[in-house]
Amino acid sequence: MPETHSPLWRLGILLSGSGRTLENLLDAIDRGELDATVTAVVSSVADVRGLEVAKTAGIPHCVVARASYGSLEDFSAATYAALEAYGIDLIVMAGYLRKILVRPGWEGRILNIHPCLLPDAGVYAAGKGMFGERVHAAVIANGDSVSGATVHVVTNDYDEGPPLARVEAPVLPGDTPATLGHRVFQVEKVLYPATLQAYTDRNPRLRRG
Repeated sequence: MPETHSPLWRLGILLSGSGRTLENLLDAIDRGELDATVTAVVSSVADVRGLEVAKTAGIPHCVVARASYGSLEDFSAATYAALEAYGIDLIVMAGYLRKILVRPGWEGRILNIHPCLLPDAGVYAAGKGMFGERVHAAVIANGDSVSGATVHVVTNDYDEGPPLARVEAPVLPGDTPATLGHRVFQVEKVLYPATLQAYTDRNPRLRRG
């Protein structure tokens, strides 16, 4: 009998922390808003909550730590090997705090969400190349009145890949990095699954079969 393939896109998730973006994507899948399945999770950090989220959901998961590898090339190769073992179609960064090289054949197959507006221009001059609450602290310190989130294609330069979609969130008087970060994450929760769905719909050739 010929082998049959699921119509669902197989996502490999990279994370480094709490797994809240992973949870959000799993919720979107459960609601039928994202035609995909999370096939594997790789964390760059051991003992983080994101691994527990994967375990609870029954998703294969492992740790590939940068400190275990002498070079970026070796670290990247190990990360890809951990994901490719599960035949994934698309790598989705979900709070991932390490750089990996974009290997041949993976161009356009790695997406990330960054918690500020990219590309930075005009009044949106803060937060690029940063992570976590540092992004929001920089936006507040810069005096920006608007922040937001951007989904972009990953390249070999931090936050330089082509943006796919952006959404704005206001910076309010008295905001702290924590309060702004919470507001930005609320818009991320809608933006990321919707952008993933649109991207996969537009690029069926990226599926591996």
